[in-house]
Amino acid sequence: MTSTLPAWVSITAPGIQTWHTVRAAGGRRRGPCGDHAFALRLRTGRTAVVLIDVAGHGPACGPTSSALGELISSSLDRDASPAVALGCADAWLRTSDAKMPYAVAFVGVFHPTHQTVVYASAGHDCAFVLNDDGRVQHLAPTTPMLGIPVALYPCDAVLRMEPHETLVLATDGVADSRPAESIDFFGTTGTARAVAQSLRAGGNPALDLLASARAHAGGRQVDDAGIMIARIAPL
Repeated sequence: MTSTLPAWVSITAPGIQTWHTVRAAGGRRRGPCGDHAFALRLRTGRTAVVLIDVAGHGPACGPTSSALGELISSSLDRDASPAVALGCADAWLRTSDAKMPYAVAFVGVFHPTHQTVVYASAGHDCAFVLNDDGRVQHLAPTTPMLGIPVALYPCDAVLRMEPHETLVLATDGVADSRPAESIDFFGTTGTARAVAQSLRAGGNPALDLLASARAHAGGRQVDDAGIMIARIAPL
């Protein structure tokens, strides 16, 4: 039930535009990996955005990230809230045979008419709203990461978004990009700067962000990278 469009495609749903991309460690453009990003048109007419980062990287993590994506998609399509969808994913992950059964994830459901996003974030760190004037509003997690051996009580948060604001989500394969033997991480600052520059230039901010993070790291990519970017269109 997840999006069957190529990972780099920009899609426009009623009232919302999204860009997303995933690239495996080592820079492979195709094939499964631990990161998963997609947009989903729900039967209610709303649009969901999802970003998942499974512990580890590479093809071995692909089945786990895909399974989590399917579980979250199925829950959302039954009109479950983002928090409930993450709860279902957590319950499955605890009983899975994954080598490292842990993951961070962000699920948001856009309500363009009301200019709001209902979201839940399981330990996701690089998540923020970028204003066109460059200001950044960090979105803190609403629950710990999935799969940890403690009781989780996921909750939803409601965010108001204006057409001049952009939701930016990136996994640590982007934010932690750095040159070899360096502690100069790309971070939230580099992420926000790259997205802002791309939007001003009319580019694809997901692809441009990935390229900027790789360039910052001297062309290397040691972890899977996933990006989801979304905006509410002007009425």
